[in-house]
Amino acid sequence: MYGTCSARDRAAVEALGATAIDYRNEDFVARVRELTGGTGVDVVLDGLGGKLSLRSFRALGRGGRLVVFGHSDTLRNGHKSWRGWAEWYGSTAAVALWGLLSPTKRVSAYRIQKLREGRQLLPLSPRHEALAVGGGPRDPQQFREDFAVLLGLLRQGKIHPVVAERLALDDARHAHELLERSASKGKLVLVP
Repeated sequence: MYGTCSARDRAAVEALGATAIDYRNEDFVARVRELTGGTGVDVVLDGLGGKLSLRSFRALGRGGRLVVFGHSDTLRNGHKSWRGWAEWYGSTAAVALWGLLSPTKRVSAYRIQKLREGRQLLPLSPRHEALAVGGGPRDPQQFREDFAVLLGLLRQGKIHPVVAERLALDDARHAHELLERSASKGKLVLVP
C-alpha cells in the first residue's frame, strides 16, 4: 500500500503501514512504477480529483481501478473556484473517457447518495438520464442513519479513525483554520 503525502506527514503515513510518497518532491506516478517493478497499482483512491485523476489513472496497472470521490481540487485558497470547477469537470470527463476506452483499466465515481440507491450512474450515454450537478438530491435522514452506524462501529472498536486533536466546540473557528492550512494529521473532533 502506498500513500501520497507531504514530507511533514511521512511518518504518519508510514505509521499506518503504507509506503509514503512525497507528492511535492517526487513524481508519484514514476515512484509507483519504480516501487511496483513497472506494473502499477490495483486501486487508486483519489480524493482530490481534477488533473490529479489523469495522473492517478497512469499509475494503475492492468486490471486497475481508479475511484474518484473528491472535489478538493476545485478549491483555491480555501474557497470555491469556478475556474477550479471547470478544470475539475474537464479533467474528470477526460479520465472517465479514458476508463471507457481502456480495455484493462476502470474509472468509478463514488457518490454516497448514489450508493444508497444501489447504483452509480454517470451521464455517459443517452440511455441514462444525466444527474444534476452535485450528484442529485441529498437525503438528511440517510446521512443520520449512516452516522448512527458509524458511531456504533466506533463504540464497538471496529473502526479506528486517526484523531489529530480534540477541541472545545468554542474553538470551531480555530479548527477551521487548521483545516484550511492542512495543519492536522487526522480528524479534528469538536466536543461540547
